[in-house]
Amino acid sequence: MKYSPYMVTVVAVLGFALAWCQPAAGPPAVGSSESVPGPSSSELAAIIQAAVEDRNGTVLDTPPAPRLAEGQMTAAYRSKRDRDLEVVARSKAGFKSMGFWYTSFSTKVTVESVEVTGSEASVRFKELTEEHQSSTANGPSSVPSGYSLPQIATFRVSGDGWQLDSIAPTVHGGGLPMSVVDG
Repeated sequence: MKYSPYMVTVVAVLGFALAWCQPAAGPPAVGSSESVPGPSSSELAAIIQAAVEDRNGTVLDTPPAPRLAEGQMTAAYRSKRDRDLEVVARSKAGFKSMGFWYTSFSTKVTVESVEVTGSEASVRFKELTEEHQSSTANGPSSVPSGYSLPQIATFRVSGDGWQLDSIAPTVHGGGLPMSVVDG
């Protein structure tokens, strides 16, 4: 089959034009969703569970060792956690001066939604916690106090994987548990 010089020219020009319409080859841009593997809901839930249990443990008379690894949190989260510890310590001292202290707790975290946008993730979850306390007057209580608290956790990706950047209640004001410092 023979092609006319006109047809060959049209095909060549069309080929060059289409080539210019293609995206540039090369590695994905930093921060694009292609360069960041998405986190699993269970991975984020495990980090949140450890963080919330660490936070709740701060109100106990004898706090347990933290479970959240340094590589699982950003510097911003670590800094807020350290500031919150001072507030919780004052509240805990005031509670104890009235003859009460917490002896144990159990916490369940339920993830309600996960939204990933590039190198950030937002997780809506609900914390259900029961706490046992003791008092100078009555000793240990067999009836726990409890609360359910909706919260949002934010994560950022780093070379170490997904790191917790913040946890904040979605309700604000009075009535928050002693371990939760708003703001």
